[in-house]
Amino acid sequence: MGHQVTRQAKTMMTRKITIIALIAGIVLGAAATEGFNVYRRSQDSQIFQQRVHCKAVADAYVKENSTDFKKDPNPSVGVTVTLDKADYSPARNSCVAEFERIDDFGRTGRESISVQDLLSGESLFSENCTDGCKAQSVWTDRAFDYVMKNASEPIELIKSYAHYASEIQSKSAFPSAVTQWDAQGNPIPSKSPPKSAPPSGR
Repeated sequence: MGHQVTRQAKTMMTRKITIIALIAGIVLGAAATEGFNVYRRSQDSQIFQQRVHCKAVADAYVKENSTDFKKDPNPSVGVTVTLDKADYSPARNSCVAEFERIDDFGRTGRESISVQDLLSGESLFSENCTDGCKAQSVWTDRAFDYVMKNASEPIELIKSYAHYASEIQSKSAFPSAVTQWDAQGNPIPSKSPPKSAPPSGR
């Protein structure tokens, strides 16, 4: 009889220990999950604040580098900088932005597009434009995406663009009027038929 009572007591004790262990596991698991959620929310909040800060820095860059036409309505040289996009790059721990710039020299002008590290002042990718920067924007978008994920400069992309630009310059078969650009930044020739030469009048 005494042995049976002892065996039952041991069984009950084992069950209690198992139940306590399960409860402790559930509590610890819930605490770990909540801790991770708090950490993730904190990280998301920090990244959001960084992105807001980067947008403000980019806006300030535009203002500082553009001509103030209110102060001087007829400047000898006019500069207009437009922000295409800005973001916080965790890889560089910095703010990166893509800009378009127009320099108006009066009778002539120049368009350019670039990707800048706003905190270090580095120009990560920069090219002069043709046809409103349509072709070059394909490459600057790639450069922007690259520096968002990498701390290094987009060297290979710069080399690829230089090769692409030299090929475009060496090809004279393209028509002078190019209205569209494909996803690779190559010109799409106009589909309109060439105009016939006017009669000589003889």
